[in-house]
Amino acid sequence: MKLWNYAVKVADLDEASEFYVKALNGEPRITGTVLGCDYRLLRLGDTRIILFARAPYEDLLDEEVPLGFLHVVFEVEDFDARVAALKRQGATFIMEPQEITAEFGRRRIAFFVTPGGVRTEIMEIMEDSGLA
Repeated sequence: MKLWNYAVKVADLDEASEFYVKALNGEPRITGTVLGCDYRLLRLGDTRIILFARAPYEDLLDEEVPLGFLHVVFEVEDFDARVAALKRQGATFIMEPQEITAEFGRRRIAFFVTPGGVRTEIMEIMEDSGLA
């Protein structure tokens, strides 16, 4: 398992992207849409950050998600085993496991909240575009 990216909700995608590029030497990689949400994916050194105007799971929550940190994403190799382990450990799923396709490739993903309240995503890369 390894960290794949951090996701952040911002008021203005272009303005936020420009800030990361100019202030932190971020490298713009992808502009796209996933699960109906526009995003900008940037690289800051070895770290990916995805900026969203709205979280992909926001409509599934009973509350509005404020600007700032949305979730962390971990790449896993055995997706089904990891989902089963998360359920055994009491994770609350925001978005059940599903397959998605976006500019970065095809993935299996699931969003959950840890018992401590941290929104987290696991994903298994099925096809990678190499753009991220």
